Parts: sequence; structure tokens; C-alpha cells
Amino acid sequence: MKDIRLIPALLLVLVFILAGTTVQAAGKPVRRPPSDYMHTKFAPKADILRVFYGFAVSFDSKDDDDGKPGSDLLRVPHWVGQELRRWEPPAEERANDNSWCLDTLKRRPRWFTDPHLFASGVAPNDDSYLSSGFDRGHMAMKLLVERLDQDAAYNTHTVLNAIPQRPKFNRGIWKNLEYLTGAWAQKYGKVWVIQGPVFYEGETLAWIGDDGERKVAVPDAAFKIVIRNKTEEERNNAVSQDKDAPEVLAFLYPQLGPGYFGPSKDYRHARFLTSIDEIERLTGLDFKPSETPTIEKKIERRRATALWAPQVVDLKQRRLFISGCKN
Repeated sequence: MKDIRLIPALLLVLVFILAGTTVQAAGKPVRRPPSDYMHTKFAPKADILRVFYGFAVSFDSKDDDDGKPGSDLLRVPHWVGQELRRWEPPAEERANDNSWCLDTLKRRPRWFTDPHLFASGVAPNDDSYLSSGFDRGHMAMKLLVERLDQDAAYNTHTVLNAIPQRPKFNRGIWKNLEYLTGAWAQKYGKVWVIQGPVFYEGETLAWIGDDGERKVAVPDAAFKIVIRNKTEEERNNAVSQDKDAPEVLAFLYPQLGPGYFGPSKDYRHARFLTSIDEIERLTGLDFKPSETPTIEKKIERRRATALWAPQVVDLKQRRLFISGCKN
């Protein structure tokens, strides 16, 4: 009889597995992404892969074999990838400009970790960030991921999706770029974003975390690569071998840089445009912007000279810059 009573419970577990529900994260289920989303498209090979509903993370393992002696344990992601799409309110509300906003989480959730990675020493928990003077800097922005739903937004509050960011950087130019990224998804329909930390010369000069806590490396900089398909006009104007090649903006931002401080903020993002080649050189990652090697090399060498439209954040353009409903 005891074995028979176990059958319904086992069937229930099987149903949850088949439905794509995985582990619990701070009391919330971590779901698989929608079947037609590709958060890892164009991304490098993953080290330790964790896939959430609104983004995917390649987390740093104990040793990524970079040729240096000792452990390479930094407790930050190598990269975080996401597919970001145009968002619209329900059809009956679209005529009202005030409906073009997302009802952000009423209460900011507590940051959570991956229990397995924390137990193995690979990942920190929130204690490492507390009273450190650094923000838990989102890689996949909560507001952008919330285009899928609030559970997706909730799950951005994992330390697997964070790097230590200086407050002026995180709340200033980095946040400004996140708003632009969302506007490009609105304008072009879909973009893919890959972002992560950069350590100059592979050295780690600063750490956060007190004695007894997991130490977390503080990056010198952060990169963000934004990729989209060509518009019809761009395809028509491109030479034949480039018609199917994606458009790319690659950014490299030092955590301490001009325009981050003082009363007058200087957010001219074009100053921080670089090439995928340069990001690969600094990070050791190998991005895949094309399946054709010759086109891939061409894309990776290219450095854009200007941003896509729009080039400046204007939250008053509510249909283009989707912000929180309290803004």
C-alpha cells in the first residue's frame, strides 16, 4: 500500500519536469525560456550554464584553464545573454500613452544564489555584497526582462546575474545604455544582448566580501554587445555577402570613466564603441556572430562609428522607452 500511495507524488514530479519547471529560487520557480526564445544565440561556449526564463548565464567555474597557475575563481558570470523583443500593452490599452509602461515589482526581492554553486564555493550569496560599497550590478536588467513577465523579472535578482559595480557607473551610464537597448528592441522588433565583466590584463585588483564570506572579484570594466537583424533597407544597400550578416554594436565601459561624476552627466555612448575582437582579446571569450567563418571575422573586426536610432534616452517617448509605471 505504501508503494501505491507514492505513485501520485511521482507522477506530479514528472508533470513538473515535463512542463519545464526546474529548481526553486528563493521560493519562486525558475522556468525554462519560451520555446521560441534563444538567449544564447551568438554567445560564446558556456562554462557553467544556467538558463532562466528571461536570460542565460555562463558562470565562472573553479578553473577555466586560462594557462595561469592556481584557481581562476572570480565568482562572477563570464557572460549573460538575452533575447529582447518589442513590448506592447494589451490591444485595448495601446491608444493610451500611459499604458506603455511595465508595472515593476512592488517590493524589491532579496537576492538569491544557486545552492549547488554556493555549496561548491563557485558562487557567492548576497552576504558578499552587503555593506561592500558596490552595487549588485544587474547584467540582464530587471525592467527589460520584465517584458516577459514578473516572475522573469524576479529571477534577475540572482547573484549569478550580477557583478560588483560602482554605484555611479551602475546607476548612471550603464542604466542609460540599458534604456537605449530596450528602445532598440522596440524600434527593430528584436535584439540579442550579451554582457559581462572585463578584467584588464587578466588581473584582479579588488575584491568584496568579508572574512568568512565568498570573495567576489571587482571588474575593471563591463562589456555589452547588441546584435540585430538587418532592416529591409539595410539588406538592399548591403553587398551580396553581407546581406544576411547581423548588425552589431559592441561597447566597453570602464567602471571609472569620464562623465560618470559631477553635476553634468556625459552619456555619449559612441565614445565607448569597440570591436568584438577587442572584447575577445580582453576576456578570452569567443563570440559567434555568424556561422560563416569569413563573415564572422569581418563582423568581429568591425567597429561601429555611431549608435542606431534612437541615440539619446528620452523617457517621455513612452512607446519607445518602456519604463516603470511610476516614472
